[in-house]
Amino acid sequence: MFQLATRRLLSQTELGSVSLALLIGSGSVEGAATFPGDHQHPLPGRGFVLKPGDKLVVEVSCRDAYLRLCSVAVLRDDHEIRLDKRHDSKISGNPVSVPNPEAELCSALACLQTGQDPPKDFCMLECAEMALGQADPAPPTDSSDLLYVLDVSEGFSLLSFIAASHGHVKAYSSVEKKKQQEVLKRLAHSNNIPEKHLEFWLNNVDDEHGMLKRPSREKLWTAIILDCVETCGLIRQKLMEKASLARCLLEEGGHIFPQRIKVYGMLVESDMLLLESAVQGQEPTLGFNIAPFINQFTVPVHVFLDFSTLECRHLSESVELFVLDLMDSNANYSNREVKVQATSSGRITAIPFWYQIHLDQEISISTLSQNSHWKQAAAVLQQPLQVQAGDWVLLAVKLHKSTISISAHVVNEQTQ
Repeated sequence: MFQLATRRLLSQTELGSVSLALLIGSGSVEGAATFPGDHQHPLPGRGFVLKPGDKLVVEVSCRDAYLRLCSVAVLRDDHEIRLDKRHDSKISGNPVSVPNPEAELCSALACLQTGQDPPKDFCMLECAEMALGQADPAPPTDSSDLLYVLDVSEGFSLLSFIAASHGHVKAYSSVEKKKQQEVLKRLAHSNNIPEKHLEFWLNNVDDEHGMLKRPSREKLWTAIILDCVETCGLIRQKLMEKASLARCLLEEGGHIFPQRIKVYGMLVESDMLLLESAVQGQEPTLGFNIAPFINQFTVPVHVFLDFSTLECRHLSESVELFVLDLMDSNANYSNREVKVQATSSGRITAIPFWYQIHLDQEISISTLSQNSHWKQAAAVLQQPLQVQAGDWVLLAVKLHKSTISISAHVVNEQTQ
């Protein structure tokens, strides 16, 4: 039998870890639970064998809704034996980390049975299935050195084709329509890309909800490409949830593209945005004052905006409003206050915003570029805000369910 005891609980903002102890019962052990051998307790060819009375200590952490095993040890006769380190004679005799402690632990526990009479029929789960699950058939052994890239862009995307053209890459496209798949196949054929290096991921899953999965039982993704910004100028819905899941499916050293998105904005005065976003004036319609009623249902964000042709006056320089980090969840936040100094006098009616999409530390693209297919969006203020040149305006920027909202008010000199 197993006796489960909690030894220590650590609480952090987005990471909780707990140390658990499993006491191996005194009953007979049918089969051996083995771990990579410790240099103090070597067991050639089999690893480390748990014995009755041993206490198995596991440090468990939970990040992005997935359990991770940080360390494994055995307490035997008040002596701690580390199982997440193994002795490697090829590296100056120094202990090195076991590459996959989850798999080693699951494999050991799957082989451990207790009781006098072992069952005739039993099922043993694969260690990787117990650790992370979501497995598909394994790739051929000769493709184990390939880099696995998943493109989950919306609509028709050439990114998977571009990735496959670099060689030693097995790229998966999320293109769903058969005609679009045929176009990518012909492009790949005309560019001498092997057919097995470009596949269509939705053909391997039951529905699009299973799109973010492991490429195989043994492999994780080298890179996952996310479509972050809609053409209308808004952040795609559930982007952060997809990024959270994608991080769990990356191999060590893997990346999400883009890695970071910076939101920029500017104070403007635009009567056109006011006219298009709400009913202006108090003139009755057929004898009824309907403007206050209709304005209750106005949307505070104006989309499909072409900032380069918008009739407006710029009342400030562009400023960074928000940052979304798709690789580091601890760097994210839900609201932020930004101070902006007005460079001209006027009425602030809206704050247009756009995105600088950083693929990595060096390469980025802007949705404000005139060569871009993206449009911009603008947060329209419910009441215009009068400012003078030199005034400081405090913007309260919030991100809720992938939707950006912005409010503004003038900061008095006494409160600065």
